[in-house]
Amino acid sequence: MDQIKVRIGFQDDILWQNGCNCDYTLTDDRVDIWRIKISSNLEFIDNFFRVLMYDEILRANRYVQKKDRLRFVISRGALRYLLSQYTNLAPTSIKFVVSTNKKPCVLQQNLKYNVSHSGDWVLIAVSNSEVGVDTEEMDPMFRYKEILADNFNRDEINYIAHQDSINSFFLLWTRKEALTKATAIGLDDNLKYIPSLNGDHEVNSSLLSSSKNWHLNSFKPDEQNMASVATETTAGQIKYWDINLEKLLTSFKQPVL
Repeated sequence: MDQIKVRIGFQDDILWQNGCNCDYTLTDDRVDIWRIKISSNLEFIDNFFRVLMYDEILRANRYVQKKDRLRFVISRGALRYLLSQYTNLAPTSIKFVVSTNKKPCVLQQNLKYNVSHSGDWVLIAVSNSEVGVDTEEMDPMFRYKEILADNFNRDEINYIAHQDSINSFFLLWTRKEALTKATAIGLDDNLKYIPSLNGDHEVNSSLLSSSKNWHLNSFKPDEQNMASVATETTAGQIKYWDINLEKLLTSFKQPVL
């Protein structure tokens, strides 16, 4: 059976750069991670509504709670504006499709992206190669012990028990989530076999439905949240950006309502 490698680590020296300085030129070895704080960008909500398609507005309106609706609108609208910069297309012209491996991408350029949100943060990863990102708010009241046996192996459970338990749980959980999102296998009964501890791991390629080698890099968007990004090993350079939505919104002319 074919084996693939998964290298896992934690980065605690993240430099969040000003998004105004991003050149939006993706090389094959680069991944851009964008950080968006929801509460700081509510003033732009009308701008985001203007670039959503009809089906996206319907999705937004299905959310019962206002905070969930606003989070969807901001994350989807910001995604359209960001991808318009990478593709040089108007935000309303971006067409989302599902690729052969069931991953979302941009039709016009086969650009890869992935989105995750939790608490007050939205993370958006953009790349020319497959990528997965996950962020979770580290809720100290979350009853994580109830799901350990089904989703983690013995070494992982021991690690969580003997480290800072709640933080360690979310660290390992975001790693498993990011890797399953990158490979489009979804969360299933094999989750406990997907590696999440620091170091180099070899797994059967069938486990991840992938013949590629992977990197998992974990970091904190802030002190209350944990995040991980999964990239193909050919994508060696990760850049972290703080979005400037006011500037981004003026990059393209708003459609007339």
